[in-house]
Amino acid sequence: MRQSTPRRGRPPSITRDQIVERALHRLDEAGVDELTMKALAGDLGVTTMALYRHVGDKETLVALALDAIADPFATITYPDEPHACIRLAMTTLYTTLTAHPWVPEALIRPQRIGRGALLLADAVIGAAFDITGDRAAALAAYRALWSLTLGSVLSHLRQRAEGTPLSHDRMDELMGSVSGGSLPNLRASVLLDLQPSTGEDFEESLDALMTGLFASFGD
Repeated sequence: MRQSTPRRGRPPSITRDQIVERALHRLDEAGVDELTMKALAGDLGVTTMALYRHVGDKETLVALALDAIADPFATITYPDEPHACIRLAMTTLYTTLTAHPWVPEALIRPQRIGRGALLLADAVIGAAFDITGDRAAALAAYRALWSLTLGSVLSHLRQRAEGTPLSHDRMDELMGSVSGGSLPNLRASVLLDLQPSTGEDFEESLDALMTGLFASFGD
């Protein structure tokens, strides 16, 4: 009796959204360098070529992941009061970046910015212009706010990895290698730096920066 050959089923199908969602998990766990198309294809049970058909290449995939993270920014309802608008935008950005530790490094590369991030930046620059009435001053304020936020995020991520800036092992080693009378200000600050920074610390720094940026423009 002739045996029939089993029919092969259709290869697993996959969507771009599913690829991006799984890529986000890998990026959050291991970072950009550890994201490979081969490993991602294995996670999803498809061929590497199936991924390339949907996302082109790794650079495009990382850009799509950034888009996915930034898309919720487009749904934010900003307060009319400009100071409150800036606080909401920058604290949202801080919370998002600390939740996805690979993003600051990814943003170093050109052409990597989520569309929703443009709307957030526009809201902040617009609020700064409402306060200052000066386009150049508004742009300078946005750059300062971005620098504070990114610096705070990097500090937070470093603390998560190795302790607070003044209390981790390498800092202890360096401070122990110089005479006791040296570095008086750093030594006096060590006890204040034992606790990792928090979102509340960032908000205090943000308020302090905004006071300095906008004090001369009044309310």
